[in-house]
Amino acid sequence: MPTENRWRISVDRDFCIGSGVCMGDRPDRFRLQNGQSQPIDAEIDADDEVLAVADSCPREAIRIVEVSTGNVLAPVD
Repeated sequence: MPTENRWRISVDRDFCIGSGVCMGDRPDRFRLQNGQSQPIDAEIDADDEVLAVADSCPREAIRIVEVSTGNVLAPVD
């Protein structure tokens, strides 16, 4: 049964440098396509490990938004 707390994941292709850190940490959530990161699923159940991956992105290109509220969880200002 899915949780009510869902997150939308996107990658800003203008900022992504294709370092592969996200894919290395969570290959089940990210892949490299044409030299840049792309989420495998645009929407997921809340997952603190994915939030940690977004925080470790060297260019802060991974954006995570809470679906129900629209709150931006990453990148953190």
